[in-house]
Amino acid sequence: ENAMPMTPARPRHPEVLLRRLMDDFACVNGNITASDASEAAPALIIVTGLIGIAFSVFLLKLVSSIALDVASNNEPLVGSEPINGADVAEQNARLLELYAAITTGANAFLRSEYKLCGIFIVLAFPAMSVLIAWGDKEDGKWEWKNGWLSGVSFVVGAITSIVCGYIGMRVAV
Repeated sequence: ENAMPMTPARPRHPEVLLRRLMDDFACVNGNITASDASEAAPALIIVTGLIGIAFSVFLLKLVSSIALDVASNNEPLVGSEPINGADVAEQNARLLELYAAITTGANAFLRSEYKLCGIFIVLAFPAMSVLIAWGDKEDGKWEWKNGWLSGVSFVVGAITSIVCGYIGMRVAV
């Protein structure tokens, strides 16, 4: 007879739906396999990192080539009258004075920030290492290797961030 084909009923329980969804992906239940692309990943990471460093050096040279000379811009400082020959030396002196004040402020900021960062790193490193070693324990044994590696990774990341901030401030000031 002309009976309509039966379609499977939709699962009513979210757990069943989630299990069916997860079974559709190959990476579930340990079925992760290495592909050809995973072998090229380290090379891609290194190449893009080198491109980023080269571009940063290019931009640093570009910014460093800008002269601190009012006459090179032919525009007055904010709140000043238009430049004439006699005012150039005075405005250059004012420009250098402002530059020195900004540099002093930037250095004070970096000192304060790096003191706080140093204190945080010194306190967070051992706490993080111990907590991760405790949290990863198997058979009652603490996983010190995981804890210390995670702690050292945190310190390396923090120091890298500090160095990037310092370089950025040096470029800006």
